[in-house]
Amino acid sequence: MTELERQLLKALESLEGGYRAQHAAWASAYSDLRQMFEATSTENRALRESVGSLSKQVLHLSGQVETLSQKLKP
Repeated sequence: MTELERQLLKALESLEGGYRAQHAAWASAYSDLRQMFEATSTENRALRESVGSLSKQVLHLSGQVETLSQKLKP
């Protein structure tokens, strides 16, 4: 193997190592983003349920206020 071939092989191995490190970093970042997305989705689902429940309570209270208002009219 010539010196040029050794240098090219060393450069290729170095590039491969860099690629593997970059791929591992991207895979880790993707995993973290997926976990954050799942957590956010779960929290959003719970918030939607709470908003729905509160909306029903507001409608019920609004109906009660309207009924009381009608009863108090002369």
